[in-house]
Amino acid sequence: MLLANCKHCGQLYIRQKSAYCAECRRLHDKYYFMMRDCLKENPNSTVLDIHEKTGIPLAKVLEMHREDYSPFSS
Repeated sequence: MLLANCKHCGQLYIRQKSAYCAECRRLHDKYYFMMRDCLKENPNSTVLDIHEKTGIPLAKVLEMHREDYSPFSS
């Protein structure tokens, strides 16, 4: 059993595969699907476009892009 602090909220949780606690993981997944849907409709969108169209915090969009968790084609 490995304990870790959530990457988003800092809460202590039992780490399995994710760097996020269960609640933050759900939010992270929600953002992913919002980004994916936005990019399906607007495939040439930039990070700033996604932020403006979805309301996802810009820092989160950039973080997801850096982690290769985002559905960006490039």
